Amino acid sequence: MEKLSVYAGQFLAGYLSEDPVHGLSFSYNEQWLTNPKAIPLSPDLPLSEQPICGDKVIAFFENLLPEGEILDFISKVEQISPSNKFGLLARFGGDTAGAFSILPKGILPSPKPHYLPISPETILQWFQRSKGIPINLSGEQARMSLSGAQDKMTVFIDATGQFLLPLGSAPSSHIIKPSIQHRLDIPNTAINESLVMMLAKAIEFSVANIHYAPELGAAIVQRYDREFDVNGQLNRLHQIDLCQLLSIPSGKKYESEGGPSLKQCFDALLARSSKPAGDKKRLIEWVIFNVLVGNMDGHAKNLSLITQGKQTKLAPFYDLVCTAVYPNLSKKLAFKIGGENRPQWLMPRHWDQFAQDTSTKPQFVRKLIAEISNKIEVELPNVINQLQSLTSKEDELLMIENIRSHIQQSVTTMKNRNDDIDCVSVA
Repeated sequence: MEKLSVYAGQFLAGYLSEDPVHGLSFSYNEQWLTNPKAIPLSPDLPLSEQPICGDKVIAFFENLLPEGEILDFISKVEQISPSNKFGLLARFGGDTAGAFSILPKGILPSPKPHYLPISPETILQWFQRSKGIPINLSGEQARMSLSGAQDKMTVFIDATGQFLLPLGSAPSSHIIKPSIQHRLDIPNTAINESLVMMLAKAIEFSVANIHYAPELGAAIVQRYDREFDVNGQLNRLHQIDLCQLLSIPSGKKYESEGGPSLKQCFDALLARSSKPAGDKKRLIEWVIFNVLVGNMDGHAKNLSLITQGKQTKLAPFYDLVCTAVYPNLSKKLAFKIGGENRPQWLMPRHWDQFAQDTSTKPQFVRKLIAEISNKIEVELPNVINQLQSLTSKEDELLMIENIRSHIQQSVTTMKNRNDDIDCVSVA
């Protein structure tokens, strides 16, 4: 039976196999089970001497792969069926989200990571020709895989700012995300995401670091699931998104498709957090922020847990975009808040119900709404000015202005609805 090796750095954690009955099967390596640094892939795949089969294994590994048109593209290029998760992981599992890398049996992770210097011009060519996927390289292959349905690629950026392409199982340090090209009705998504993420950072949210690169027309995101050790070696950190945590396939990441509700998200994340009180506050803030900035696409895969040492916590936020400025995208939030997912219909009673659903005092939620609204009003002009200084393109400047207008109106509406409510409370 063909197997793929699953590594945590240089350590062999286990084997992934095709199972004729259950689809995929995973078994931990005996030496990994006795390793004091051993961690399970996910709570539903606990450390065990017995092989684990079926939907839980499929959900964990399938959530490492791209979705939609990106999945269709790489399937055609590599002649691997989109349903052949094992084959896709064999080809693209070397650099995935989180701590583990997946390699064909017999291929070992190199003690010294291999990288190929590349130019911005080469990066642009790959996005134009192959959706950011470096195909047809001679010699060692790039084996990167990122979940989601958007064009993106992973790179390593060294201290001089040089772009390098990770080869084999070498870890990346950044993700390059250009604007979506295959839909003309969703323009300038890169500067959109840069603005919203920078705003979140400005109001002191824990978010992935991001900057807009005009020469690439792309947002460049620093990976929070990577860190340098004292020797300057880039290491992977263990993370799992909410779909992996709950063993839910990526096709059900939305609540409307049978995915988890906000209450289920809170329960699942906080049950495993080392600091549940702080993470609960952060998660409430994420919900409020998505409403205020018009991010209707805050679904289950946009929340993750990350483990560093013995501490597990809610990961920095990512993929924050003002989707409300695009007329053809859904005007409904990915999650219902107190039973309502239409922002224009969200009233204090819905926030009170949300507080009840998450075992939180309503006064505390109202206090956070007021605080976040005020911070956005203060910081939005500064973020706008930063991005306006980076571009002279009329369409990008118009996008910035549209986002500004939407957020200002959203904040004003939210504050007006809560003006008559006492926002003073204790957690």
